[in-house]
Amino acid sequence: MADRPTSRPSSYIQTGGSRRNSLNRSRDSTPGSRRNSFTRQASRDSFGEFRPTLSRTSSRSSFRRLLAKTGQRTGSEDDDNDDRLTVDEMVVVERPILTEFDFEQGFERHEKAKRNPLTWAKKKANKCVCSCACFKGFLMQVFPFLRLLRGYSIKSDFPADIIAGLTVGIMHIPQGMAYGQLSTLPPVYGLYVSFFPVILYFFLGTSKHVSVGTFAVVSLMVGSAVDKGLEAKGIAPKMWNETAMVNGSVTYTVMNNDAEMLQAKLGLAMAVTFAVGCVQLLLGLLRLGFLTVYLSDPLVSGFTTGAACHVFTSQIKHIFGVEIGRYGGPFKLIKAYRDFFTNIPTSNSVTLIASIVCILLLVFVKEYINNNPKIKPRLIMPVPIELIVVVLGTVISYFVKLEEKYDVKIVGEVPVGIPPPSPQQFLYLKDVISDSIALGIVAFAISVSMAKILAQKHDYEIDSNQELVAYGVVNVTCSFFSSFVAAASLSRSLVQDNTGGKTQVAGLISSALLLVVLLVLGSYFKTLPNCILAAIIVVALKGMFKQFAELKRLWNISIIDFLVWLVSFLGTVLLDVDLGLLVGIIFALLTVIIRQQRPKTCLLGQIPGTDLYKDMGTVKAAEELEHIKIFRFESALFFANTEYFKTSIYKMTADPSVLKKLKRKAEKELMRVQVVPRKSTVAALQGLNVVNGETPIMPSDPDSVDPKRTDNNAPTANGGNTEPAADDTDVPPDTNLTGEEQEDFSIVLPTVTDVYFIIIDCTTMGYVDSVGVKVLQQVIMEMRNYSIQVFFASCKEAVREMFEKTSFYSTSDKQCLFLTVHDAVLYAQRILAIVEADEADGQSKGSLESIQEHSITGSTEHRIASGNGDVFPPANGNGSSSKP
Repeated sequence: MADRPTSRPSSYIQTGGSRRNSLNRSRDSTPGSRRNSFTRQASRDSFGEFRPTLSRTSSRSSFRRLLAKTGQRTGSEDDDNDDRLTVDEMVVVERPILTEFDFEQGFERHEKAKRNPLTWAKKKANKCVCSCACFKGFLMQVFPFLRLLRGYSIKSDFPADIIAGLTVGIMHIPQGMAYGQLSTLPPVYGLYVSFFPVILYFFLGTSKHVSVGTFAVVSLMVGSAVDKGLEAKGIAPKMWNETAMVNGSVTYTVMNNDAEMLQAKLGLAMAVTFAVGCVQLLLGLLRLGFLTVYLSDPLVSGFTTGAACHVFTSQIKHIFGVEIGRYGGPFKLIKAYRDFFTNIPTSNSVTLIASIVCILLLVFVKEYINNNPKIKPRLIMPVPIELIVVVLGTVISYFVKLEEKYDVKIVGEVPVGIPPPSPQQFLYLKDVISDSIALGIVAFAISVSMAKILAQKHDYEIDSNQELVAYGVVNVTCSFFSSFVAAASLSRSLVQDNTGGKTQVAGLISSALLLVVLLVLGSYFKTLPNCILAAIIVVALKGMFKQFAELKRLWNISIIDFLVWLVSFLGTVLLDVDLGLLVGIIFALLTVIIRQQRPKTCLLGQIPGTDLYKDMGTVKAAEELEHIKIFRFESALFFANTEYFKTSIYKMTADPSVLKKLKRKAEKELMRVQVVPRKSTVAALQGLNVVNGETPIMPSDPDSVDPKRTDNNAPTANGGNTEPAADDTDVPPDTNLTGEEQEDFSIVLPTVTDVYFIIIDCTTMGYVDSVGVKVLQQVIMEMRNYSIQVFFASCKEAVREMFEKTSFYSTSDKQCLFLTVHDAVLYAQRILAIVEADEADGQSKGSLESIQEHSITGSTEHRIASGNGDVFPPANGNGSSSKP
């Protein structure tokens, strides 16, 4: 470390410099010639503004010893090894000790523009300029496909989109039918969701690679909302016998209300879709796309895994061919498994065998062919095993007559053609509002997460607000065409990307294939067994169940993220899908609130020989400074954590309740001994008393104190007279006395603690509210009662602005705010040095503890001396300073 000139009140900052720096110093020069080879001298203008002095030094032994002590390599063994830490070149920064006020005097700040509704409105109005470029930009923003078509290449992009579109379209057919069944509607309605939303998203969406349509979790939530609506309306399946007389004979016909049930289900599903679209559209127009950030990755992972359990439970009855009642509300999963295990003896063996064979075939092809690293690169497109299974199941069921002979449930009639628009959703809209809000947020969060992943992979940006508008328009429009809520599918999106899809033109290709199915091939799926669709859904859930592996990773990373995942999962499984999401969000927000309300607090220690201050609980080399406590509160200070802040700082530094007891004990001892006060220049630094109702002056630098110099304009303990106060210490202090009444005595406080200075490191305080300011004032006043001075370091702009707006400076002086922790530490150490010098002269008891026994008998001018001897004048009573 560089040799310090003891006469300079400058702070020295040393940093390790790399050999490869912008100065391009010669590597082959001798060590002697390299030392002090360059210096950037400090510069000053007429205002007294200073510039740091940067100089090289050859004194590195102390820093080398520090690195050796802490286990760091110095890099001196191999000069060519750039990976090692090198400290052959040191930098010394010389500057005065600076408070925030001194810095403001020397450096002009930018004026902050005032914000109010009028200026905001004018700014927005100035942006509204009608021009062709503005209108063109508006169209590009509302209809992103225009930007897509502008750079679209028919030769290179279109063939790739055709292959990807056909592949995804083939996946749409079985998945659409399966997820349509999951929503409690007939499978054909899933095909509608795979057709209409894809076309609309092509015009309005900003993602090039997501595949919009059916998604398991969204379909499940739609089905849950439909069940709740049916229960609220009191609609349930009914069967009865109808007797009729025909030509004198009596006939009995079994009747049911399946048609009424279908209309009610369809109306509720379309009402949910319309409400979801309205919610998403409103959020998009209000530019609230950022709200999805509150759905963290652990929360979404735990929620979707819990929803996968509900999806699996809803399909197990089709796998085994048993009857399970449909339940809603909390613990419905438990009730469903109770029915399942009760009715498992009545399982349909043919249905179970068909399901097992289908599941094995799906798993084998997906794991050992489509996802095989050796075979996958050779495939033009993944083997469409879902479509193959659907076709084989339909054909086998038709020729074997599974329904007639073995009582296997089949899809039934599939309408051919495009459904006409219908406004029936308005009849049920009021019954699904609450479910729609949660469903809209979940559907969008899943979709935009997938879109961001693919956008990052292909280096382009998506607009979250425009995505909200796109999904909102899609769902509102498609609700008139018998389509339920659409979202991006994770599996199909990955397939579209892996097969080389470039843009959403692939979505148009898949929609064209779906149109052929709806117009021509739909009726051929009449004999498709429901167990085949259930097997497709169960196998598709494998990816969601693999999210259980996240628990181990989260446990090693963060226990809080682990708990968020677990609570979201358990809430979804035990309660319901919508309630589980609510529980997960509330718990996640509570973790944030708790961490803000009880943040980490610590005491900082100095790394010897440096200006670095680290947590003494984590860094072994950090050493506590004598008589100085450096406290860090790693959060903003606001109403929710002010009590914790006060409790922590008292616990770690000095507790006023304990000091009060010690003070009383010391006062009893002082009653037996008469203490004779003496003059001191340090009493004004300690804030031990208040003269004429004013806060004592905080000097800029105690190093330049001249005991023989007085300032007749400053208030003194004896009314401005520089003569010593009377040696009368039997009169107790009274701050309400006038200046003349205080001439005959001075305040004497006993020593009750070895903590003389508390430095609050405000580096991590983003802001302080009005309640936080009051608590800081309370801490300052309570510590001042026991002669403890409180400093603040590294206060951010927002914190200083709050100090200005409130009455903070009526309690503390501006000179208590320092630029860095090191400035505050050096300032406090110089105060201690003055007392130590007085002790060495035999003027007091002979220990540093006398710092708390000085009295105010006069006024002294204090100055900061810079590196070249220039002087900053003292601060005046209101915290300002005159210019040099």
